[in-house]
Amino acid sequence: MAFAHLHVHTYYSVLDGQASIKSHFKKTQENGQTALAITDHGNMFGVKEFFKVAKDFPDIKPIIGCEVYVNRDGRFTKRGKEDQGAYHLILLAKNLKGYYNLVKIVSIGYTEGFYYKPKIDREVLEKYHENLICCSACLGGEIPKFINTGNLKEAEETALWYKNLFGEDYYLEVQLHVSQVPGMTQEVAQLQQQANEEIFKMSQRLGIKTVATNDAHFSRREDGPAHDRLICLTTNANYSDTRRMRYTQEEYLKTEEEMRALFPDHPEAIDNTM
Repeated sequence: MAFAHLHVHTYYSVLDGQASIKSHFKKTQENGQTALAITDHGNMFGVKEFFKVAKDFPDIKPIIGCEVYVNRDGRFTKRGKEDQGAYHLILLAKNLKGYYNLVKIVSIGYTEGFYYKPKIDREVLEKYHENLICCSACLGGEIPKFINTGNLKEAEETALWYKNLFGEDYYLEVQLHVSQVPGMTQEVAQLQQQANEEIFKMSQRLGIKTVATNDAHFSRREDGPAHDRLICLTTNANYSDTRRMRYTQEEYLKTEEEMRALFPDHPEAIDNTM
């Protein structure tokens, strides 16, 4: 097998991730995959359980990470609740030194940058980036947001900044969630396709590798409806409200074959996960 899930949320992404850690490991084992990451939103609360459960699955390598919030205006800047000004970023520990740096980064998010969410900034990344792998994250990341708002120059400058800091350990992340739910809008997939198209061009132009992820929030496809109801609780919305926030229900631990089918022209984005 030549694919690993590197962008994965558990129920420690409180009121957003639906899956238990054990269910993620079971599904990874069923998929025949040999590694699994944990990247909960802004925290590392699940790492102890993650590492403990991993011992029951010796054929699966546990990768410790976090999806952090990066505030471009500085971690001490406080915005209004709606305009939080923080971009998503995936960080993965390469080794024990990387783990210690990740712990430091996430802790600073709480002790110095917490305002609705734990936030860091580029100063923190510059100080503690060593022995970490960095991926550009989902549509909430800096680069996809800049691309989808037409700021291609700023997207490229951002990619180069991260490449300069992390070197070969920086990856441009691509995702594609084409919803199979009847009546569901395909807006997310359209935004992802728009971002991906430019990301693949940037990858060639700037010499930055791409990596495919699936932003997993639950383990199996059939868990999608349960996660949908969780989001109703999170957003205080009625299930019948057609305007409420909804996920595509594609955010599960897909098989390598399913992931390759999403990016048939870019097998390297799948292979690079290894």
